[in-house]
Amino acid sequence: MSIGLITILLFGGLLTLLLLGVPVTFALGSITIVLTYFVEGADSLYTVATTTYQQITSPTLMTIPLFLIMGNFPVKSGISELMYNGLNYWLSGLRGGLAIVSIGVCVSLAMCGGFGPGILTMGLVAVPAMLKHGYSKNIALGSVMAGGVLGEIIPPAIIMIIFAFIARISIGKLFFGGFVPGMMLASLYILFIVFTGIINPEALPKTKIDVSWRMRFKVLKEIAMPALLVIMVLGSIFKGIATPTEAAGVGALGSILICAIYGKLNMEVIKDSCMETLKITGMVLWILIPATLLGVFYVSVGAQEMIMDLIGSLDVNRYVILFFMQVILLLFGMFMDDYAVVTICAPIMLPIAVLLGFDPIWFSILFILNMQMAYMTPPFGWALIMMKAVAPPEITTRDIWRAIPPFVLIQLFVLILVMIFPAIATWLPNLMFK
Repeated sequence: MSIGLITILLFGGLLTLLLLGVPVTFALGSITIVLTYFVEGADSLYTVATTTYQQITSPTLMTIPLFLIMGNFPVKSGISELMYNGLNYWLSGLRGGLAIVSIGVCVSLAMCGGFGPGILTMGLVAVPAMLKHGYSKNIALGSVMAGGVLGEIIPPAIIMIIFAFIARISIGKLFFGGFVPGMMLASLYILFIVFTGIINPEALPKTKIDVSWRMRFKVLKEIAMPALLVIMVLGSIFKGIATPTEAAGVGALGSILICAIYGKLNMEVIKDSCMETLKITGMVLWILIPATLLGVFYVSVGAQEMIMDLIGSLDVNRYVILFFMQVILLLFGMFMDDYAVVTICAPIMLPIAVLLGFDPIWFSILFILNMQMAYMTPPFGWALIMMKAVAPPEITTRDIWRAIPPFVLIQLFVLILVMIFPAIATWLPNLMFK
């Protein structure tokens, strides 16, 4: 069977199953196993078993549940809400302060290892508070969704761990590469909020709270310990003191200890945090295993060489190919889970990028920035779905969709900046890994 026909059957069958409503995991697994059997024979099914075993026993993937525990305990225990209230004291009286605080807490939660906690927590806490104080729905909803998806690009992002595992590149370098673009995004979100407050004060009324300096310094303890934990965990990775897996273990233990120190550690918090961690870890592995099987099969039939030969024969500027890869990623992200997109596209696209002479870390950051945009774009956008689940009853799907354009444009702007100036993504990794 020719590689061209295998490609048509593989991706055509996958697309058909997805259109029929088959979950991504079962669509990937079934089409891959069927083609493996008919193309390579029954003996090749041994590869399915060995690949699955390698995935679920990989030490690298241990970082996923550990970083999730690090992020889930502050959320489930209510410490993230204390951080929100504490930061709000410091920005009392500033126009748009509640939205800025939401971005700040989302950055903190992103550094604790997750994309979801920011949207879920701030959607329950910050959105009602902003609407109560007369903030426009666009800013209230948009700032929380945009801040929440910073967990896709600010380390230690779970998607970075998966990408590094699949692409066989350094997790540490990928973490460093995402740090500057992530902070740029957070800063631009805040600048947009401030600018909106200047040109349209009615959209962002001042929320004056009678707060003394004594109260401000008192609430610093609500912020200090989680901040120190993040600095310790990420700093140990950045300084090479610990591997990402070791740092994740320290972060998980530190998060539990902080809950205990604040008197928030009880059986309900432990149960909820562990269950949430198990759910997300299970979801990731269920997508990662069949997608990896697809990649192994596709490479084994010689598809990678075919793609490389095809790309090498094209007489076009390499940036044209890069542009089309970004478009493909955005379209895939609009209809598929980002983990599925990474596991399917990364093994194919990263070698192409390297063949074209692009830095692999730089291309990886472009890839992940694109996935971040996908989280904010309908119809699949996870950020929109999660916001609808936690937003007040009066918030409609139309309200949520109307809130995203300015923030998606900011994401697109940063993506283009990183594309034009690769040093934004490569400077820090190159500095730390000389």
